Amino acid sequence: MKNWLRVGIRVQIALATALLVVGLAVLMSFVIGKRSGTDLQEQIGLGVSDIALQMADELDRTMWTHRGEVSVLSTLSTIRELEDTHEISNIINRLRRELPIFTWIGILDHEGTVVAATGDLLVGANISQRPVFQYGKNGQFIGDVHDAKLLAEKFPLYNGEPIQFVDIAVPLINDDEELTGVFATHLSWEWADTVRRTLFSGQGIHRNVDIFVIAENGTVLLGEDDASAGTSLNIDALQEAQRGHIGWKINTWPDGNEYLTGYAPADGHLDYPGLNWSILVRQHVEEALAPVHNLRRDILIWGLVLAVVFSVIAWWGAGFFVGPIGQIANSIEAMKRGEIDQLPDVHGAREINILSKSLQALLAKLTEKDVALGEMEHIAHHDKLTGLGNRLALDAYFEHAIARANREETEVAILMMDLDDFKPINDKYGHGAGDDVLREVAKRLRRCVRGGDLVARQGGDEMVIVCNIERDGTTEATMLAERILHEILMPFITGGSRVSIQMSIGISLYPAHGTNPEELLGQADTALYAAKARGKNGYVMYSETDTISHDSSSRA
Repeated sequence: MKNWLRVGIRVQIALATALLVVGLAVLMSFVIGKRSGTDLQEQIGLGVSDIALQMADELDRTMWTHRGEVSVLSTLSTIRELEDTHEISNIINRLRRELPIFTWIGILDHEGTVVAATGDLLVGANISQRPVFQYGKNGQFIGDVHDAKLLAEKFPLYNGEPIQFVDIAVPLINDDEELTGVFATHLSWEWADTVRRTLFSGQGIHRNVDIFVIAENGTVLLGEDDASAGTSLNIDALQEAQRGHIGWKINTWPDGNEYLTGYAPADGHLDYPGLNWSILVRQHVEEALAPVHNLRRDILIWGLVLAVVFSVIAWWGAGFFVGPIGQIANSIEAMKRGEIDQLPDVHGAREINILSKSLQALLAKLTEKDVALGEMEHIAHHDKLTGLGNRLALDAYFEHAIARANREETEVAILMMDLDDFKPINDKYGHGAGDDVLREVAKRLRRCVRGGDLVARQGGDEMVIVCNIERDGTTEATMLAERILHEILMPFITGGSRVSIQMSIGISLYPAHGTNPEELLGQADTALYAAKARGKNGYVMYSETDTISHDSSSRA
């Protein structure tokens, strides 16, 4: 968050706009994807259910049609009477050529012997034990999908597997209502696969659907590949179809995947009752909802593109508002650096104009207050007569000087100074002349020190210098004292008169002679009195005060 606040307003507006657009894109992607996913799922579910119903209807219609064709042919007298097998053979072979779905057509006599057949296959063979004869002699018979053991080797493999058949058989009855034989046909199951592949595969959103034909006992008669044929299936959608229901479900299939599964029963057509088949049509859920995923992806991509576009527009547009604010900010920084002394007029929106004028007025007030505070601070920290620092300035400077000495491993020198025989000047020339002398002394002291050193007036004619010096700076401190004494010896001119005056100086050093300001000032004052005791116009280092005191005692 802190890093965010460090960038400019224009960048913040651009980033906020980008985040807003991306957020809206994500929200739209979620909402539209959710709604579209539900709608598309419903649409595809109804679609696969409709395909299942169409497949069931197509199978039943096909069976009904061919059953009718067999029934009509069985009424021909030539076939019923079984008198001219050559003519019968011509009829059924022509039918085979016209309708290839009839893989094999055979005419059986009343004992089950094949007397005529397409391609003369099985002619003379007795198939009385086969269901096509056993059931066909008793009435119209339609058998479920099965292998034809006697014919399998006569026909080429279909997709690498033996060909499958559906039987249709009807009894042959002569004019005397006697059973003369059975009209038997084998319909190739290939036609169902052809219907599946050509009629429903690749239709729009239902491309790549798998269509299954399931027998009454749950055996897969036709699946998405040959490997699934003959396997057993038991899922909710199949149970619904077996109950005669039409609809769709999301089912987990034996391969572990979820599919949208449409279901419908193949329950016959008109007078054809059907074989109780169930039709299932499935489509992988992920594949079915691929358009929704693509829609979500497109929304996100366009959201990112628009985020970039709108953030650039926002960055550009923000310049009209942020530019004047930036100009104001830069002007304030320039004022802080001292490059300009007032804010320029900045023009922009109404609020910008108000802000510019208000800041100008505020800075003017602050400048006035700052000047006033500076003057008050100067008065509070400086002696009115000499312009030197006072005791407040001395206390503040001491803290700064000692901190610097500790940081740079240097020393601090304290010079306590007092004018010798200053009272006679006041008495002889008046206090005005004395004040002139004090002011001139202050000027000369300031000339003797560096810019960072402090010269302060303690009161009366007593003054103090505090300055940072090098380590072991006794020599530097005494040299400063000698320079001051030399400056003070020069005559003063006051009221047209020449006045000569001298000064005594006491010196203490931090940290050699003490560690706090009061102690150091006291020691410098002690050294000052020692200097006066030694004689006028001199200085004494605090470390020498014991020797001076001893000498004074000896003379006494």
